[in-house]
Amino acid sequence: MTVAASEPELPSSYQLLRLGGVDSTNLEARRQAEGGASDKTVIWAASQSAGRGRRGRSWVSPEGNIYFSILLRLNGDVADAMQLGFVIANVIAESLSDFLPSGTKVETKWPNDVLLNGKKISGILMESESANDGKTLKWLIIGVGINVCAHPGTGEGGVITTALVDEGFDFQPTSIASILGDIVHKFDRGLTAWQKGGFAPVRNAWLARAAGLGGEITVRLPNETISGTFKDLNKDGALVLGINNSVERLITAGDVFISPTNGEMD
Repeated sequence: MTVAASEPELPSSYQLLRLGGVDSTNLEARRQAEGGASDKTVIWAASQSAGRGRRGRSWVSPEGNIYFSILLRLNGDVADAMQLGFVIANVIAESLSDFLPSGTKVETKWPNDVLLNGKKISGILMESESANDGKTLKWLIIGVGINVCAHPGTGEGGVITTALVDEGFDFQPTSIASILGDIVHKFDRGLTAWQKGGFAPVRNAWLARAAGLGGEITVRLPNETISGTFKDLNKDGALVLGINNSVERLITAGDVFISPTNGEMD
């Protein structure tokens, strides 16, 4: 697979750094941030030699897929900025739905995945740096990987994966640039809406596509594994897990397993 010659059309306020191979777009975005790169810098690479998912897991990154990171310099708290993980998940789901055949099932999966017909198509990795007070945001990096032409048999955590071309997507030489441009335009609108309207509309849109909502899930935490009903997201984006029909537990970090038919296996 060769890199598409076309450039994505980005909003005028975004700057593009296009690379062939890189260790990781998030690592490059961090280097750019520490070097003084401006707000809304997009790092786009054809391949990654050390792509990363959550908890340091590797992300297989051959050419033919989409790998990019957005560097943002926002005013506010780190905790609030992490809500943008839900914004970008909504954006990816909406954008892929626009490029795929009608009726294709695209879902968001807590905390940071997008599923296509029950299989993982995209992952998101959020990283940030705070000021000396530990709360105020210095910069935020939103890293995204999307399987377009290739995917591993299983992804991080044993999740069943897929690629766009295996789900009815008509790949063209300009496809990667077109999808990237569409996502960044939609993200810019989503960022503005979040800044003006807060998290509630983002949360509602995410829940409308949420995989496993209302059903039984298993959550793997660092020191325990628990099962229950995926009841809701709270106002900050934590997963609300119902246990034994009486106890509710807020999950702020962990790996969610729905069922083998929904794209995951233990």
